[in-house]
Amino acid sequence: MPVILQVNYWAVLVCGVVSMGIGGLWYSPNVLGRTWMEAVDKTEEELKKGFNPVKTFGLSFIGHLFIAYSLAQLMAHSNASTVSEGIRLSFLCWLGFIAAPMAINSLFEGRSKKLLLVDSGYHLIVILFFGIILGAWTI
Repeated sequence: MPVILQVNYWAVLVCGVVSMGIGGLWYSPNVLGRTWMEAVDKTEEELKKGFNPVKTFGLSFIGHLFIAYSLAQLMAHSNASTVSEGIRLSFLCWLGFIAAPMAINSLFEGRSKKLLLVDSGYHLIVILFFGIILGAWTI
C-alpha cells in the first residue's frame, strides 16, 4: 500500500496569505484594476457602495484556504511532492475546475472575454503559487 503524504497546514495557511497579496497586486489600479473595472462596467464609486472589506476579504481568504487545502489533499493522494508536480497538478485543476466553469458562466452571462481573462488569469497565478508552495513544503 503506498504511503499517502500528509497535508502541511502551515503551507495551506501561507497559500491563503499569498493569495491575498497576489489579489491586492493583480487588481490594483496600476496592474489590472482599471481593466477589471472597465470589464465589469463599474466606477470606483459604484464599487465602494455597500462594500464591506472585512466580510469581502475575510470570506475571500477563507475561500482561498479551501482551494489550497483541496489542492493539498489532491497532491497528497497523488503523491505529488515536488514543485514541478505541484505546478502540473495546479495547472490541471485550474484548467478543469476553474477556467472551464468560468468560461461557461461567462458565455451564459454574456460577460466580456476581457473580464474572463483578468479573473481566470488571477486564479491561474494564485493556484500555480499554491502548487509551488505546497510542492516545496512537501505537503
